[in-house]
Amino acid sequence: MKFNISTKNSQIIASWNKIEADYFRVFCKIKDNFVEYAKVFDTNFITLSLLPFGQNTCFVQAIKEGTVVDESIKITFDNEKIDAIAIPKDNGKLQIFFSEYPQAKSYRLYCDNGDKNFGGKQNCEKTSLLIENKENISYKIKPFNIKPDNSREILNSSDIFSCSKDKFEELTIHKSYGEKLFLSWLYKGRADGFVVYQEGSDYPIFETSDGLRHYAYLKNYDINTKFYVKAYINSPNGKIFVKTSDYVTATPKEFGTIEISLIIPAYNAQDYIARSIDTALASNFDDFEIIIVNDGSTDSTQKIIDWYESEYDNVKSLQKINGGVADTRNTGIKMANGEYIAFMDNDDMIRPDMLDKLYETITKNNCDIAIAPLYRLVDNGYTTHCILPFETDTPIDIDKYLSILYTPNLYNCAIWNKLYKASIVKEHPLGILKYEDVSWTPCILSYAKTFCYLDTPLYEWDRKLREQTFGDVLAKMPEDELFEHRKQAMMFFVEKGNPEKTDYLKTIAKRRLLRYAGNSTNPKYQELIERIETDEYLEY
Repeated sequence: MKFNISTKNSQIIASWNKIEADYFRVFCKIKDNFVEYAKVFDTNFITLSLLPFGQNTCFVQAIKEGTVVDESIKITFDNEKIDAIAIPKDNGKLQIFFSEYPQAKSYRLYCDNGDKNFGGKQNCEKTSLLIENKENISYKIKPFNIKPDNSREILNSSDIFSCSKDKFEELTIHKSYGEKLFLSWLYKGRADGFVVYQEGSDYPIFETSDGLRHYAYLKNYDINTKFYVKAYINSPNGKIFVKTSDYVTATPKEFGTIEISLIIPAYNAQDYIARSIDTALASNFDDFEIIIVNDGSTDSTQKIIDWYESEYDNVKSLQKINGGVADTRNTGIKMANGEYIAFMDNDDMIRPDMLDKLYETITKNNCDIAIAPLYRLVDNGYTTHCILPFETDTPIDIDKYLSILYTPNLYNCAIWNKLYKASIVKEHPLGILKYEDVSWTPCILSYAKTFCYLDTPLYEWDRKLREQTFGDVLAKMPEDELFEHRKQAMMFFVEKGNPEKTDYLKTIAKRRLLRYAGNSTNPKYQELIERIETDEYLEY
């Protein structure tokens, strides 16, 4: 079993490859002995918070039917940060936990006395302490030893930290396909995982080691049952619960005037489309419709769509002959009634506040398009994509975006991490091409005057649910066939884009072609670049 260790701020991320198992046991070496750090049931990764400073060793076991069926190698690594958290207690106290520094005799808590002038407040021998909770105070933890002259020798310091402001902002439950309940939460703050409980019970009914997860399916529970969720941080001494939600029970979904149309193209998605619809229904934005266009599915996809359409007033569907994802999205665009349009794929998810956040910024700033980064979900966790170097929540001239589109590290052709004015989208639908996202994104951007940007990921692009995506199929095409599809995509936005932005669009096309050329021996890429530079592409 492959095993990997990476770092993220002051936390350590352990991940391993997929293997058939009931759960995994993660072990860490603490004071020369391996101890079980955590059990992991639903992911192939875990955040190892509050590990001792310095050298650590970890490994993972796969357990099936009570037996160890595989075990990773032991990995030794250096933890170069002192991790610290401060949790407010109901009695007006603040509980502080931090990483052990094995070479230290003791630890000293420092408080910000103003202007980042930190003064010593309290010593402690253990890696936790309880103090009075005061508003807006920042802290540091510094391990130390005592010199022969009884003065302190400071060994290291944590980063500045303060009282946790973590909270559950939203909690909802609605009926899901297959006689299940879909519990969704919107958590703001730091968490390594979540545990779900039924009212009146201390026994968890669901647990995830994914600190960014925001939902749980609950089966065989009455619709009136109350639930609550706890967020936790991992530690060598077990889970530290940092926040508990209020109770929640299912309530009828009520939807207002249609401001946003969320379009979902569907094709043979019976195994995952319910999850996509459920995350959309869990949105904390009420004024929207979900338009699902079935592109000639041959499985039970339409049966699932029909159930949601019968249960929820804002879900609408249409069946059509198979024509590809671009044609399917265009069908949804024609059906859209909202002032704004968003897109979602049938195997992805949106976070509970995506529509609300994008709608708030696009209307407040009177922009044509609102954009946010997205999470890419893979077996070993999350990576963040489509991060842009712009000021947040303010109107920005579209030329500033076009001038950097498709530059290295700013590859942002995704259709689904944006909210668009419907009038622009309806006037400039997608081209019926294989690379429909690469071709359409520059085109639609060129017709916008301003955009606004948020720096928080709001869309979840799931690459672990299916072994092969359509992008993977394209990448395996013969070189000449692949070039033709890519050429069509470039020519689409150069020719169909805003004529006033042609120079930008030609530059974007050349940037993209150079990226393709760098991974190909096909000379046609360079030939097309030269033709675009001399306007000969018009006859190519």
